Amino acid sequence: MTINSPPGTGADLAPGRKKHALLTAPWGGPFAELLVRWFEENRRPLPWRETYDPYHVWVSEAMLQQTQVETALPFYERFIARFPSLQSLAGAEESEVLKLWAGLGYYRRAKNLLAAARIVAARHDGRVPSDYDALIALPGVGPYMAGAILSIAFNKPFPVVDGNVRRVLSRICGWTEENPKGLWAAAEQIACSGEPRSVNQAIMELGAKVCSFKAPRCLLCPIRSACVAFKTGMQDRIPPVRKRPDTVHVHLFAVVHKRRGRYLMKPSDGMWEFPTFTELPPGEFKQTGSCRHTITHHRLDVSVFTGPLGPHDGFEWQALEQVPVSSLTKKIAALAQVGGRN
Repeated sequence: MTINSPPGTGADLAPGRKKHALLTAPWGGPFAELLVRWFEENRRPLPWRETYDPYHVWVSEAMLQQTQVETALPFYERFIARFPSLQSLAGAEESEVLKLWAGLGYYRRAKNLLAAARIVAARHDGRVPSDYDALIALPGVGPYMAGAILSIAFNKPFPVVDGNVRRVLSRICGWTEENPKGLWAAAEQIACSGEPRSVNQAIMELGAKVCSFKAPRCLLCPIRSACVAFKTGMQDRIPPVRKRPDTVHVHLFAVVHKRRGRYLMKPSDGMWEFPTFTELPPGEFKQTGSCRHTITHHRLDVSVFTGPLGPHDGFEWQALEQVPVSSLTKKIAALAQVGGRN
């Protein structure tokens, strides 16, 4: 069976094509059955798993990019309560969507989700497409998310490769070096080895709960008998650790200017934040605290001051509770009101 693989992965099981070496791995039969049985007994009761509504699955996948389930769950519940359908999201203002997303980070995800929902409402009669090419054309939808929506929501045999899947498959196959083509080929075979919705979620769940990056709980793994890393004791070396960018340290000065219940703020990609500077501008300011905040590989050390700012282009008076703000902005606001260190 040939399915639409992500472009450029090299995963292709069409008859007559040279098969990848890992096709000898036992993805079907008992392997898939053990994996799915374990999933049915151990899966987390997540709300999007109740009905597998395509829109709900899509929202969950957007929120779970670069974010753990435990962190995303309360945001998901509030988001779905406010926007229970794709049509309700498509008709929303961007500021309202960002306000609900505030604190989850990576706000481009929210903007892409809104833009994609409007496209689906206009071109697909408000229904999430069940076609790979239509999905991949939407803002913010890449090969992983398209595969996740198609397999989980529509139960179609499309592969998924996220960090959890990469870790599980690399250990099973014993890959000590990166093997993206092999990963997608293996994921494709697994999606075809049983009910796609179940096997794909099972291997992701296994990576999240058992096959962890540090101290994997191998004795609890239902498929350890097929795992090369377990047999050879190389779990701590597989998969290969990706080199992270060096941490960039940045020192900023945030100035909080409040007047008649409103704050002088500046817009930043749909969000609102307090003015920050690399050097404290001239003026009479009082330091009320400091905080640290990490954005990808940037670590921000922010000194918080209160006091009147002179005129600056692009600043506006805003009511803090009425505009979307980041978690860093909330930290700064708290320090400006009560003082201290966070």
